[in-house]
Amino acid sequence: MPSRQPDSHAAPHRPSRRSVLRTGVAAGAVGVTGASTTATSTAAPAGHPARDGAGRGRSGVRLRWLGIAGWEMTFDGHRLLIDPYLTRQRYTGSDGKGDMTRKLEVDHRIIDRVLSEHLTGAPEFVLLTHGHWDHLADVPHLLDHPAWRDEEINVLGTETHLHLLKAMGVPGKGRKHRPVVVSGGEVLRHPLQPSGRRTRPDYTVEVVRSLHSQLGGYGFAPYGTLTAPPSRPRTLGDLVEGGTLGYQVTVGERLSVMFLSGTANFAAREVSGARPDVLVLGASGHAAVHDYFERAVSALGRPRVIVPSHHDDMVTALDDPAVHETVNRRVVDRLQQVVGAGGHVVDPRHLEPFEL
Repeated sequence: MPSRQPDSHAAPHRPSRRSVLRTGVAAGAVGVTGASTTATSTAAPAGHPARDGAGRGRSGVRLRWLGIAGWEMTFDGHRLLIDPYLTRQRYTGSDGKGDMTRKLEVDHRIIDRVLSEHLTGAPEFVLLTHGHWDHLADVPHLLDHPAWRDEEINVLGTETHLHLLKAMGVPGKGRKHRPVVVSGGEVLRHPLQPSGRRTRPDYTVEVVRSLHSQLGGYGFAPYGTLTAPPSRPRTLGDLVEGGTLGYQVTVGERLSVMFLSGTANFAAREVSGARPDVLVLGASGHAAVHDYFERAVSALGRPRVIVPSHHDDMVTALDDPAVHETVNRRVVDRLQQVVGAGGHVVDPRHLEPFEL
């Protein structure tokens, strides 16, 4: 079940914090900048003051929100995607409750448009946080899109996630895509280590064991794990959670970004000691999780920049101008209260990149 609710180890390497996020905080917050305006210049609803950055991000690392828990991270010609789900199909019945018997849908029109206008190059990695439809369902269609099908893309996920993808045709006949099983604790480098030589990677991806959101009834659905590919998934409920992961992407000595973005929960002992510069944090669906925001911010050393994730309505089309008004900005306000004057909370807009 999605993290959205109605209304309602230590890393073995720690990057130097000699980055713009450490040198640009004289005014008490870290700035980010979008393609043409600061990412926090979004007009706020009545009663919600707009937030202005203290400066402009100059790290060369950019994030783009794809809606729900989807993110693009780009820098120096590299591109990674986290939970790229673009279809945004209806998932409730007439009673407003989640209906996991709904047939899976694919919005090829919006996939074509987003890949043409926004995700204009194939990623090196697709990082999956868990197996629910609003995280995994579009991945097979993206990998088989004419813009990506001939590329070699690494897809990271648990055994369950990769069994689901295999049942949906990944990697596909003749495709070079590389499904990679991870379980948490891996620190992967890109590019691969050359034979017989030691080189510094352009970036690393550290996999973190995490937890799914726990809603008002303490649980979530659809749950389950797989030890072999099932029959081809047909309904929302066929895409089970299968374990939840987070990822920390570290760009040399420049910047580290922790993605606990797919759910509104985390495993504190798994991230204790991590000190990311930026935290992308799942923000909705934590009714059963004690002091979620406070514990996450504290466990991660009070990152200077926090970006909320998974806090829109999940169904309004990405090219509908109204999609920006479906964001639950109360969680943005709450996060700013938690981080206080020493931190900066970005209020992202769908598909609009911003530089850290």
